[in-house]
Amino acid sequence: MNPVEEFEKRFEEQITDLLVLIKEPVGAAAIVDNMLRPSVEFIASVNTQTGEFSRETGQLEWMIKNSKLRIGWGYDFKQYQICHIQARKCIPIPLKPYMRKTVNNCYMVVKVLEKNASEPRLDAVKEHVMQPVSIVDDVLGTFELNRRFSWFEGTVDWLGEQCSVSLETDEEDGETAKNTLAHLKKLYEDRKEWEDKFRQFAADELWELANDWYECDDEDWDEDEEYDEDVIHITKEQFLDRISIISITVYPSGCLTLYYDADDMFTDHAIEIDANVNGDMKSADIVG
Repeated sequence: MNPVEEFEKRFEEQITDLLVLIKEPVGAAAIVDNMLRPSVEFIASVNTQTGEFSRETGQLEWMIKNSKLRIGWGYDFKQYQICHIQARKCIPIPLKPYMRKTVNNCYMVVKVLEKNASEPRLDAVKEHVMQPVSIVDDVLGTFELNRRFSWFEGTVDWLGEQCSVSLETDEEDGETAKNTLAHLKKLYEDRKEWEDKFRQFAADELWELANDWYECDDEDWDEDEEYDEDVIHITKEQFLDRISIISITVYPSGCLTLYYDADDMFTDHAIEIDANVNGDMKSADIVG
């Protein structure tokens, strides 16, 4: 069975007439053999056959050829555009814990009837989501909602370093971050203690690897000299001195993801630490 046939098997035969409010433009596509499967999310929809309005987030998908001559993604959906389409809804599947609900609110685009449509209920949602949403905290500052990623973005002073912070919303596509803000406040109150924990954990996990990656520059290294892997080029103290925080992402569950600049110890890679506000240090890896 070819990839297009396999793709279309996921959807019902019946064609539904929909108005959808697009969340964001297409940015990428999955590669399936010699085809591409672009997708785009929508914020709300109206079934024009029944008049039913739904505020449930969903997804549109379609297939195009993966050609070097390709321009665009087949359909030129734009952010906050209301589109009138014909589509086939997916056949529901049991959702795994890690799956988003949009998996079962997915449609295969059959035809775009109108790119810039209007519908009172969708127009109201569009007007609402175009308004900025902020969290303002007297100590931590201001965080702006990025609807594309469902998190609030801001910057805090982290022991003299400017650190980017992302606070995931309390619920998918939500507009509050009470839980994540509470976790960040707990973290920030004891930031010196936490910073020592994060840095020491990174050093314990990655210091030896930093020495494995060590390369002397031309001024210090004789090509005829035999490399001695037992020589310590970077001490733990030097490792600790060279890393500096870049960003923190906080999740409603209390999970944390932190990124540290490694000062070229791993060429252009950064350090990623996964932890939890209960004190668990889960992993430290190089990324990028």
